[in-house]
Amino acid sequence: MDLVEDKSRIGVCIDTCHAMAAGFDLSTQAGFDGMIDDFERIIGFEWLVALHLNDSKGEAGCHLDRHETIGKGKIGVEGFKRIMNCKHFTDIPMVLETPFNDGNQSYTKEIKLLNSLSITSQ
Repeated sequence: MDLVEDKSRIGVCIDTCHAMAAGFDLSTQAGFDGMIDDFERIIGFEWLVALHLNDSKGEAGCHLDRHETIGKGKIGVEGFKRIMNCKHFTDIPMVLETPFNDGNQSYTKEIKLLNSLSITSQ
């Protein structure tokens, strides 16, 4: 990013499955805090423009990008509760990027679940 001259045209997206595969155990508070701390130190939240939401079929550090339905993978519901209530993720687009299992019914359920985890929606 330091080599980009016109920085008005760049931004960064966090993908929850990718973070898990890279070794941040988002199912735990310590793993989530580690990701947040590293992101702030290395990149900076001023560059965060989006979040891809997907659970992970693999364990933390597995180096495999295998998306799973929200709440059915290794990140789990508690992990997504942290994500949905993180102050750094308010007012940015969140893209649901989970497997297409049961058609729109599945996505509707996942979106309702994610919304229910947000303290501001309660």
